[in-house]
Amino acid sequence: MTSETARLLTTLLSLAEDTGSLSDELHFAGWDAAERVPLDHGAANVLRALVLPKAAKVLEVGAGFGGLTRYLGEVSATVHAVEADQVRAAAVRFRTRDLDTVSVHDRPPSAGYDLVVIQQPYATRGLLESVRERLSPMGAVVVLTSSRGVTGTLAAAGLEVQRELLCSPGHEVARAVRSERIDTELPRLSAAITGGPANGLALLCGPGAAALWPAFRLATYFNTAERAAFACTRADVVRTGEGAEVRRVPLVPSPPVAGISVGPCTDKVYDAPTMVEVLLDEPERVAELLTGWRDLVRAEADRGVEALWDLVPHNVLVDGAVLRPIDLEWRHAGAGVSDVIERGVLVLADKLTDAGWSAAAGDGSTRDLAGWLGVLIGLHSSFVDGALEREVAFSTIGSCGTAHGTGEVRAAIAGIWRKRLARTVHEYRSPKVGAGVAANEDEVAKR
Repeated sequence: MTSETARLLTTLLSLAEDTGSLSDELHFAGWDAAERVPLDHGAANVLRALVLPKAAKVLEVGAGFGGLTRYLGEVSATVHAVEADQVRAAAVRFRTRDLDTVSVHDRPPSAGYDLVVIQQPYATRGLLESVRERLSPMGAVVVLTSSRGVTGTLAAAGLEVQRELLCSPGHEVARAVRSERIDTELPRLSAAITGGPANGLALLCGPGAAALWPAFRLATYFNTAERAAFACTRADVVRTGEGAEVRRVPLVPSPPVAGISVGPCTDKVYDAPTMVEVLLDEPERVAELLTGWRDLVRAEADRGVEALWDLVPHNVLVDGAVLRPIDLEWRHAGAGVSDVIERGVLVLADKLTDAGWSAAAGDGSTRDLAGWLGVLIGLHSSFVDGALEREVAFSTIGSCGTAHGTGEVRAAIAGIWRKRLARTVHEYRSPKVGAGVAANEDEVAKR
């Protein structure tokens, strides 16, 4: 990072009204990756995934621009943030100026720490030995790194790794934090929630390391990237007596915005593909599956399911002859059954076009495909425009967290959707039409 970028980030933090760990003001302020990463909603996701000790005294070595410091200060009793660079130290102070739990230092000021968080560049043997001596009897050390090479240094300093967690896409802004066990126990789910390789590690050391990551937890993943704070969620994948569950909750329980909100949901994990995956492999089942899904939406509406808006085909597993809804987190008070069905067809057409669906006319557009899919379940092909308008309005609120002053964002989202509807399946068709479907889902990881 250049000194100019560092000064810019420090200035942004000095001027920000909301410096919280889920600040929308900061999350959407960065222009490029160097600016966005320290300000991202997900900058503290690796620590969010851990069970941090209550009333903890915390030492953070290498505080940077305060993304982790801010979160630690919100959940811990005392945080000593060490940052030797004066510009960055100023940034940390700006980021935490309303927290009396945080102080910034150029070296560790005391001992008896319950938790120590260290960024890889600072994980030298001398520092690690000093950290070990400063731990409380049941203290823990978390080293955030992109390489396993530091494990040898940790061992030499008397800090054996007790837990190794994989962070995808990396530890700086993680979407998923997981143990390797999920790769063998639930490979379909693991592939879906990670969306690609794990380029980061969280190494847990010290006497209290095991308590940071319960043995029954296989993974934690987040939706924090393109959402306003009111809609950010975490999901824990945990073992149960009957297999495994995904337990999803909002990061910050918030009132609805224009009738739109997210809520908690719990799903049993089934080793079954989504409707999208099945349609890619068995396109001849399109009428059967679409009709079954439409009937499922109606039946769930009759049962009073609150999160009906999220009951779209990529949130439905095909478990033999049974269709199972999953990940129903979005609530939309103004949407009826017909709106949900139209939304589901629109989004399905978009995903099938992305995958170069073999059953679609190669020279047809996504709009054409959506119209044809709708006709299969009794919709008039003209439904697309109304569904598009509702989807744009929903996406705008989900991205901005407000219905006011969002005209520019709404116009941009509408423009993106118009381009996507105009593209042809032929542009995306390739021999590997099924590859990467789960990774392309921008809302919720599927299994």
